[in-house]
Formats: sequence, structure tokens, C-alpha cells
Amino acid sequence: MTRLLLPHLARAVPWSPFAAAVLLAAVAQLPTLLRDDPAPTSVLFGLRIAAAALGAAAGFALPDLMASTVITPAPRWRRQWLRIALPLLPAVVLWAGLYLVVRGLVRPEMVWPDGFVVLQATVCGLLPVAFAALGARYRDTAVAALTGPVTQGVVLVGSLFLSDRSSPWTVPAAAGWTVAQRAWPVAFVLLLAVLLTANREVVRTSSR
Repeated sequence: MTRLLLPHLARAVPWSPFAAAVLLAAVAQLPTLLRDDPAPTSVLFGLRIAAAALGAAAGFALPDLMASTVITPAPRWRRQWLRIALPLLPAVVLWAGLYLVVRGLVRPEMVWPDGFVVLQATVCGLLPVAFAALGARYRDTAVAALTGPVTQGVVLVGSLFLSDRSSPWTVPAAAGWTVAQRAWPVAFVLLLAVLLTANREVVRTSSR
């Protein structure tokens, strides 16, 4: 059934936001690529922008605009996970490619926390997908997908008001992760829970 669903879902997914996100992700790496000796902060900024843009674009695939007019034997959870996989898998491959390119430009003697950077990017990309899925659970409209990038923007702006010690964006020191930095794995687990909840079947009750 999955093999039969994929071509139809691929045609239903709006690919223009994903194309725009790919362009933005590539442009965000230019400050790194155009420097002979890029600073780690510049590299991290570009990677974060790429992850956030690709995740926000993937969320636009989640509202099922034909749900009210087309009846399909495939359960909703399967359709939604396939809708996520279609843009998210190429997004992960693209981000990984960008990461390998810009990571190679960082001086070898610099301490570079690969695990932390990948976890951070995963959360940045997963946040808009999870909340777009939540919006799509209650409204099968294109506007529901905006729940993802709007939530992403609110969280980002809120985090910018935190000081260095309480900011989750700082790179972990050799002494270990701060309390704020430990919030990243917690956020990852919470976002997975939101996504699992949002993609469940919708039980529709009819009033007599």
C-alpha cells in the first residue's frame, strides 16, 4: 500500500516551499564558503538557518487538502508519516552534505562538538514539523502548516533574550554542558512526542 500511496502523495505535496528552503539553506553557507578561515560561529549560524528553513518547508507537506473530498483505505497515520518522509528525507541528505562541506573548513585544532551541532540542527528542523503536524491534525488547510514556522519564530525570538550562561545556543565547553544546553535532548524527546500524538488517527464523532 505504501508503494501505491507514494506517487499520489508526492504529487500532492507542495514543493515550492521546499525549493525556496533549499535555496536559502545554500545561501546561508556563503559567509562560511567565502572566507579562507571561517569562524565557528559563522559555520554554526549557517547550519542552523539551513536546518530551520528545511524543517519549516517540510511542514507544508502535512495538511491533507483532499481529506474532506477523497476517501482512502490507508490510515491517516501512514499517510502523515509518508508526507513527512517525502520532503524530510531529502532535507536530511542536503543538510548532511552542507555539514560535511562547511565542517571541512573549520581548523582541525578547534574543538568541534559534532554531536551537539547535529542534535541542535535536528531540533531546529523538527520543531516546525511537529507543530505543523499538530495544526494539520485539527485543520486540513494550507494555513495549518504555518503553525510550524510561527512556533519556530516565537521560540527563536524568545531564546535570543537569554544571557550567555542561560542560552542554549552556546557551544559546550570542555567542562561539560550547561543546564540550558541539556535542554536540547529534552526538546528532541518532547517534539517526537508531539509528532507521534499529532499523527494519530482522528476519531470523528457524528452527532445524532
